[in-house]
Amino acid sequence: MNAPEIEKSLKAFINSHAVQFHQLAVRETALLELGALTMASEHYRLAGYTVTVENAINGLFVAKLSSRGYPYNFSWFQCVKGDELYEIHSNLSVMGAHKDGAVYVVDVAVVVGSDQVPKEKPKTAWVALDNAALATFAEVKKLVVYPMLLAQFIGIVHEITPSKLKKLKPGTPTDEHFNPSLITLGYLTKTSSKALKGFAKRKFRVCVVHNFDIYLSQMRQGKAEKSPFILVENFI
Repeated sequence: MNAPEIEKSLKAFINSHAVQFHQLAVRETALLELGALTMASEHYRLAGYTVTVENAINGLFVAKLSSRGYPYNFSWFQCVKGDELYEIHSNLSVMGAHKDGAVYVVDVAVVVGSDQVPKEKPKTAWVALDNAALATFAEVKKLVVYPMLLAQFIGIVHEITPSKLKKLKPGTPTDEHFNPSLITLGYLTKTSSKALKGFAKRKFRVCVVHNFDIYLSQMRQGKAEKSPFILVENFI
């Protein structure tokens, strides 16, 4: 992992929003989560959304880098195009999709609307985002993409967005959200490529972004012309 290069790319990106990071984490995992957060915002910018930093504190982007803390104490990205509005939060608690009361913390969460995540301390304790308000999400791993990692990720998708593992009905309109994504620093192994082909044949609507530090470097240099979030069907 080229941590200095990733740090340089993140600083350049956030400075383009006229703010600075409160502090860039020394932990490699936290750096990767920040990278995933910026990649998600770049996806929407490339799709024509106006992306702004919200809740900057004294001109600083304060990122939520763990499951602890409430979202209103941290910064997030807002994406607007016409009457569409979404928020991108880091390490956000989300209710599972199976009505069993389970709560999951996802590394990057794209939220529908601006009234789903509290912007100040609510009268009653906030627990988690309603599952229906989650547009999509991403998980980040500092690992080579191997089959068991893919299986673990599919399990997470099943608990949070199980509809993404079902075949779309003909005529279903598509949207501009990236699909649930696994973002990794490592490369894609040969056996993992075979697993992804199997996912594609089963019509799983998920993304796998590997070697993502390369994309961050391209983004910093202004060479990233398309979103890195690629459906696994493209691996066939």
